[in-house]
Amino acid sequence: MSFSGEADIQASGESLAAKIDHTLLAADAAAEQIAKLCSEARQAKFATVCVNPCYVRQAAKWLADSGVKVATVVGFPL
Repeated sequence: MSFSGEADIQASGESLAAKIDHTLLAADAAAEQIAKLCSEARQAKFATVCVNPCYVRQAAKWLADSGVKVATVVGFPL
């Protein structure tokens, strides 16, 4: 794939970002870390953020109207 200019590179990066799940599943993750994760995902236009179940509701609020979805896991890593 060849790029003809900066606009092509930007479009390619956005296309790739839309396929990325930005994840923080550390058992000791703090709300501030989740807020930062959501901010990064919103800015980069990632597909989702993946957080522990206790942060799903808050992440959904932080990502409202951004197009970034929220994903979670059950029983991870156990």
